[in-house]
Amino acid sequence: MIKECAGPEVNPTDLFTQDAISVLAERLATPLQIEHYAWRALEEAYLIGQKPVTPEIVLESLAQDMDGLESNLARLGYNVRSLSEALDARPAEIRSLLNGRLPSERVQEIQQKMLKLGIMASSH
Repeated sequence: MIKECAGPEVNPTDLFTQDAISVLAERLATPLQIEHYAWRALEEAYLIGQKPVTPEIVLESLAQDMDGLESNLARLGYNVRSLSEALDARPAEIRSLLNGRLPSERVQEIQQKMLKLGIMASSH
């Protein structure tokens, strides 16, 4: 990404501190995520006049719920509709589950179905 946009003579550490690069590598899983959030961090740094990008800027650029249930399911290709169909649950129930507002006994039922279908891995 950097070589395409800034040129082959630009070193990544000219734009990002080594610690910022480490945060991107540790917190993100896919090349698409890394590219997306690297751009967001570069934009944020530009707006505040900071060069190179620091770990703090990278962390501010990351989505707050990136490790949440909904984000993880979306990365696996599941949305509310597909989950409700696969789990035989109403879309409103799935939305309540994703927002943490579903009664715990129903959460357990749905989680068991998700485990059986291979949608979710056991945390044990």
